[in-house]
Amino acid sequence: MAEFRLLYLGDLSEKPVELLTAHDGSSFSTDIKVPTEQIILFALGKWPEVCDKPFEVSVSVEEEINLLLGSISENNRCIIWEKRDGIELSTSTNGKLARLVVDTPQLTYKIPVIEEISEIEQTEIDIDNIQAEMENTPQLLGTPSPLPKKSKQRKRNRDGTEKTPNGPTPQKSKSTTRMRALKKEFKTLNKTPKKCKTPKNVLTESANEENSCSGQRLSYCKDVTSRCENPTNRWGHTMCMVHNNKAVLIGGQGDKQQLSRDSVWSLSPDTRKWNEEDLKSDNQKPEYRMGHSAIYDPMVRCIYIYGGSKNLKWFKDVHSLDVDEWKWQLVKANGKAPTRAYHSATLYRHEVWIFGGVYPRPDPNPDGCSNDVHIFSPVMENWYAPLITGTKPAPRSGHSATLLKDQLVVFGGWDYPIVFNDLHILDMTTCDWSKPDVKGKSPKPRSWHSSCALSCGNRILIHGGYDGNDALEDSSIFNLDTLTWTCIKLESSPSPRAGHVALCLPYSHENQQEDEILVFGGGDNDGSFFNDLYSFNLPFNPITDE
Repeated sequence: MAEFRLLYLGDLSEKPVELLTAHDGSSFSTDIKVPTEQIILFALGKWPEVCDKPFEVSVSVEEEINLLLGSISENNRCIIWEKRDGIELSTSTNGKLARLVVDTPQLTYKIPVIEEISEIEQTEIDIDNIQAEMENTPQLLGTPSPLPKKSKQRKRNRDGTEKTPNGPTPQKSKSTTRMRALKKEFKTLNKTPKKCKTPKNVLTESANEENSCSGQRLSYCKDVTSRCENPTNRWGHTMCMVHNNKAVLIGGQGDKQQLSRDSVWSLSPDTRKWNEEDLKSDNQKPEYRMGHSAIYDPMVRCIYIYGGSKNLKWFKDVHSLDVDEWKWQLVKANGKAPTRAYHSATLYRHEVWIFGGVYPRPDPNPDGCSNDVHIFSPVMENWYAPLITGTKPAPRSGHSATLLKDQLVVFGGWDYPIVFNDLHILDMTTCDWSKPDVKGKSPKPRSWHSSCALSCGNRILIHGGYDGNDALEDSSIFNLDTLTWTCIKLESSPSPRAGHVALCLPYSHENQQEDEILVFGGGDNDGSFFNDLYSFNLPFNPITDE
């Protein structure tokens, strides 16, 4: 874990500046220029163990202004002040220097001292590599199709790219009300430490886990495809659970490599019945696509769709789908949005974290893979690149990224001709990468597999995928607490597939012995695409296939 540091950011176009430590360790401080529109202060590294109280953050301008901005703590490592918050640091302070101070009395003589330097000479953090979008990576097969044919290599059509359209910010009354609630919640996260609430579908008590995991049982699978109307065959789609115990399917590519025009369906997990939704839009609907991401935010009750590809065309736009009114809205955002497909997206503290993926490069260069993290903030309506520490994973696409509490577990992926089976963890509280030494037998290298968090303990299910030659059908579980891989024995496993999705249904007290996972669609890399729906019944203590 990196050393504890505090950094200040006053302009999103500039580099963060590290605060200096007083000689006795009682405070951190730096000079800032005023007037200023915003003050962003955040902590990196391991939080000092001797500290059990929040650190107060204040700013002073000579003797005219002395303002308390708030506090930071181990669970609330960032504070954001904006001019519109009602505190004035503009005309009356024009042309002056202010002092940003973080009081840390508990750290007196406890931490290494950084020598004071005069005036506003400060240590800057080099984030050029973090903001770089074009890396030198191993050659990627030049096609946005998730499972490319080995004998062909297609080039990107330069005329197919387009700039992100600047659409209006959502103006619907319901959405606006929910967004106001989200902004209020977002401010609360930045002012007071909050205990993380345990999701209802996660068992955290060890007693419950012991009672539920007594004795090994066989995992089994059954085809639950409805005889009623179903979505067309596809892969490269997304599917996520929404607030009313409903799963929403979006996008994909099917037979004859045609994008799925029956793009959006909802599924009732209880009845296994599909319904094709009738969608509305005030401005612009998203184009048909595959390799995109879809994340549901329960606070505003909408799904954010980002990126993806359409034949040889690449996207970097963001759309929101209101699942109450089934209405599309093009989302306006400031900042530089990366162009990505086959990336991962994770919702954390009401922000969408994007990692990896494929991006286009000018002809005749093949398309490249990324290992950067980008964040889209619906509240702030902007894109930004966080300051990341630790050793980043190699560039990749088609990987999985599963959030367990505050730990984002990244597994597998592909950057032609390399297929990965390594595992990396991003600590979302510190933005620090690590590569743990795992136990057990790791799954074969793969990409475009499905993954989901299980309800019993900090565990992840990995199923299927593509190893560079063939589609796969095996299943493995990773336990974050023990850092152990386990290959499970699955009876009546579906045919090998990749580009499919897996959803773990909410925990039910009616069945305290197993998880139920729904798996939909996919392709076999031999020209066949699927629209079948399978139910995996996975015991909390499954029989292994070692």
